[in-house]
Amino acid sequence: MSNKFAAALKSNIEPITEIKPKPRKKEAAEQTTPEGKTTSRAGAKHIGGYFGLEVSKQLRMLSVSEDKSQQDLLAEALDLLFQSRRLPMIAQSKKA
Repeated sequence: MSNKFAAALKSNIEPITEIKPKPRKKEAAEQTTPEGKTTSRAGAKHIGGYFGLEVSKQLRMLSVSEDKSQQDLLAEALDLLFQSRRLPMIAQSKKA
């Protein structure tokens, strides 16, 4: 006795002759900073971590009180870490 479901599946399957690459997402998303400047993520890599809610809240409060973005504060923190390890301070972007 033949299984009708299996027979239907076999008749609808086409052999794969070539593998097509998936379409890529936009290379670099542009962002607008609070100051109205347009930035690009080209050549940048996201770095993140999971911390407690109090850490998140304190970082946001510091960001508001110093009128700096959280990204700028994190770059400053990374540069201080690099400096303490005698590595080049390369996290903060060069501002013209």
